[in-house]
Amino acid sequence: MRHLTTVQGSFHGRVIAARLGAEGILVDLRGLSEGPYPLQGAVEIFVGEEQLALAREILLADEVDAAVDADLVELAFRSTDPAGEGAVGSPPPFDGESEVPRAPRRRRELLGTAVVVAVVVILIVVGVVAVRG
Repeated sequence: MRHLTTVQGSFHGRVIAARLGAEGILVDLRGLSEGPYPLQGAVEIFVGEEQLALAREILLADEVDAAVDADLVELAFRSTDPAGEGAVGSPPPFDGESEVPRAPRRRRELLGTAVVVAVVVILIVVGVVAVRG
């Protein structure tokens, strides 16, 4: 068995093991990978020497896909910004390691939508009660 990579957390290690296992690659996890709870700590991932190159290609392809998806989300976010505020002074695109910097703004937008939906539902209920009563 050859060392492929080291990740933080048993959950992340199991996700990679499942991804490689779906491609028929046998994986050995060493470190804090045992137990029912996802523990934080170093988890080393080992694969067979004959499958090492394929495993590296799969992980690289997954990282590229994640980066492209993050860029597409960034482009979609900017294209739906009516005032064009996202084009100037916006935070950098999601790099896969840091938190998404626009999460509070999205929460505010969802809260605003929820308030509008609640007002519409209240108006409908008041209208139905007024018609029947």
